[in-house]
Amino acid sequence: MNKRRERVEENLRRVIADVLLFGNLRDPRLSGETGVGVTAVRVTPDLSIARVYIDPVVADGRDPEALLAGLQAAAPSIRRELGRQLKMRRVPELRFMRDESIERGLAIERVLQELRDEDVVQESVPGDTSEDP
Repeated sequence: MNKRRERVEENLRRVIADVLLFGNLRDPRLSGETGVGVTAVRVTPDLSIARVYIDPVVADGRDPEALLAGLQAAAPSIRRELGRQLKMRRVPELRFMRDESIERGLAIERVLQELRDEDVVQESVPGDTSEDP
């Protein structure tokens, strides 16, 4: 990846995170006890589309898919704010996606912990330790 794309992605990530935190978005799906962490932004080589990966923090049993729908509905106003804050000829179209890498990492960590626990149990239980000559 080239330096320009990396710089654009980081600038987009920073400004989108600020807008989501302080932007006073009016969509009810984005208000209340809902938080959104912008984990990454990936733009196409022609800088026309930006995939915004988010980690939704949803309380009270609210649906993370509703949060994604709210973000997608708010994309035009977020894009306008990006145009105001960033010096770009054309602001990319925003597509919000759930970042599942954190959940996958936690699942892997749980499996590894279970394996460690099984090893501890097997070592502590006296089993067949006879050695055949």
